[in-house]
Amino acid sequence: MTIGADAGIVDWGVYIATHRLPTSVLAGRKAKGGPERAIAWADEDSVTMAVDAARRCLKDRPRDNIDLVIFATTTYAFDEKQGAALISAVLGLPKSSRTADIGHSLRAGADALMLANDAVASGNARNALVMIADCRLGAPGSELERSGGDAAVAFLIGREDVAARLTAQAVHSEEIVDVWRRNGDRFTHGWEDRFISQYGFQEPSAAVAAKLPSAAESMSRTWALSAPNRRALGGLARTLGITPDQLITNPYDTVGYCGAAHAPLLLAAALDNARIGHEIAMVAHGDGASALLYTVAEERGSRAFADAVADRIEVTSQAAYRRARRLDPVEYEPADDQGISATIHFRERAEDLRLQGQRCQCGEPQFPKQRVCIRCGARDCFIAEDFADQAGALVTYTLDAFFPSPTPPTAVGVVQVENGPRIYMQIAGLAKGNPTLGMKLRFAFRRIHDAGRRPNYFWKALPERSRS
Repeated sequence: MTIGADAGIVDWGVYIATHRLPTSVLAGRKAKGGPERAIAWADEDSVTMAVDAARRCLKDRPRDNIDLVIFATTTYAFDEKQGAALISAVLGLPKSSRTADIGHSLRAGADALMLANDAVASGNARNALVMIADCRLGAPGSELERSGGDAAVAFLIGREDVAARLTAQAVHSEEIVDVWRRNGDRFTHGWEDRFISQYGFQEPSAAVAAKLPSAAESMSRTWALSAPNRRALGGLARTLGITPDQLITNPYDTVGYCGAAHAPLLLAAALDNARIGHEIAMVAHGDGASALLYTVAEERGSRAFADAVADRIEVTSQAAYRRARRLDPVEYEPADDQGISATIHFRERAEDLRLQGQRCQCGEPQFPKQRVCIRCGARDCFIAEDFADQAGALVTYTLDAFFPSPTPPTAVGVVQVENGPRIYMQIAGLAKGNPTLGMKLRFAFRRIHDAGRRPNYFWKALPERSRS
């Protein structure tokens, strides 16, 4: 269906899980280069990855004009609790923003982009934020364990300063039992590979791609396809008559197949270096398929995808991988109780979710919040202030050997926030060795523990790596 070309993608952000597991290590051999996959670590999930991608997408942009927030994933931790509302609170978005989750299908991300574009184009939203993330867990020894990757991508949809306009979209729905995960299942299940490829991917993808308008002779078109592997990608390309140079390079050997985030991730990669007038066709499959056609309106010269791929920590131990993914049997199951008091969480949600502290009228910053200023002694004379987007530096640290971690010990320390307070928190994302005093840090939203058998989130400090 051809649509009015007045709305589209304003900006985008990419987050790829920094831990990379070589397939050789997964097979029990030493890492010697070769293919690897991106692994969400023990403190990451689809929510934390979506937050990372969204923060990169919204960097230096106003957030008070976002009227719609959509979170698309097949791997959210809750069956009854909205992820978009949680992420909206973390990002400090207006409480008047509409929030919605889309899941249960690998084409959830494509459908979320279409719904957001419809809302903006119709005038029901000034801007919409779409976040797509997945970290699907394959059973040990399965094809998904060998080939799956974990990543997130975020898109800001609007009508002003548009980089790529949505000019056509199409949908093909299909009932098929090819890949599924029942309520309560840890692992994703699938039927026979050839059946999945032909009837779950090839046929619906070809059907929906045929509904897009043909490319004009004066335009070039590239394709972002959610193919689960190279064989399936090649088969669909031949069916559609797509030449190799028209395909956006799939990161099978560096990231893996990223579920609902895969085709949108390739769309972001194409936008990074797209030229004005170029067309990008994205096709995502899952219980049918959805297709979106974008025309590039502005060149950005971004490195969102390339920088996310380059930021990596190699996993050298299969045992560490198993611990990070909680694949090892445990002597005692975690307690199944209410966990942390919901009342306390409610009272402290701004500090926990936004790293919000306060600044006294005398200028003294404080975290956590309290009633009396530690400098001037004034009472209740504070203005709330978020510190998550500030830089930090490590003042001192210690190594905790008792905190559960895939790679103990856990570094914890005092971080000096730039023009802010000092905060005691975990230091994560260390490629090797211990942290160093004075090292530059940034803050990342992470999963701290699972008390009550549910994710509990706070912020960690990560090394600030230079980007090109």
